[in-house]
Amino acid sequence: MRFLVADDHELIRQAVKSLLRGLDHEAQFDEADSWDTLAAAAHPGANHDLAIVDLHMSGMASAASLATLLKANPTLPLVVLSAEESVDEMRAVLAAGALGFVPKREPASVMLKAIELVLSGGAYVPIEALCLAGAGAPAPHACDSTQPLRNTSGAPLAPHHRHLMENLSPRQREIMRLVHRGCTNKMIARELQVAEGTVKVHLSVIFRALGVHSRSAAIAVINDWLRTGREL
Repeated sequence: MRFLVADDHELIRQAVKSLLRGLDHEAQFDEADSWDTLAAAAHPGANHDLAIVDLHMSGMASAASLATLLKANPTLPLVVLSAEESVDEMRAVLAAGALGFVPKREPASVMLKAIELVLSGGAYVPIEALCLAGAGAPAPHACDSTQPLRNTSGAPLAPHHRHLMENLSPRQREIMRLVHRGCTNKMIARELQVAEGTVKVHLSVIFRALGVHSRSAAIAVINDWLRTGREL
């Protein structure tokens, strides 16, 4: 595997690299110690399996910089490792597209679990940040995930979004049916018989998969999908 490790302290970079070698002893690394070196290293052609990024390096504008980085390289899985523990900042980082936020105070075992989770296609969200998803817009449909959503007006859908929609898992599609029908996280949790926190984590992964940052943007993508004659 190939990793990008970005932190302005060499000691932290070496510690993270040591941790990652526990996952793959033949791992390859690119390193960065500032926004400029991070932006240069994180290009799509580098084919990183994961980037682990400090939030407050020289030249960085916190979550805004991450959003810029991920816009240029939208397929890059990224985990933030930061001494900053503001809940608002955690949420901003996750909304910008990061798949995980790990406070530096956490033990190495937590960091490792977060990395393993992201590498397996999940997301690591601190419990403090589980209110990431906002309230959905009201919809006239009942909160029932068993009935497919259909529309046949035939409007075009961007190829990028079509590919992303086709690759949603059955569970992700089930959740997005409920989101589209205006269900709140609590209603979705009750319908699917899971914890509300689990729904929020699923949504953060879905938003990242669709390349959007909010419920309303995800619904817009779904509407375009339905207008092609497909069902969800």
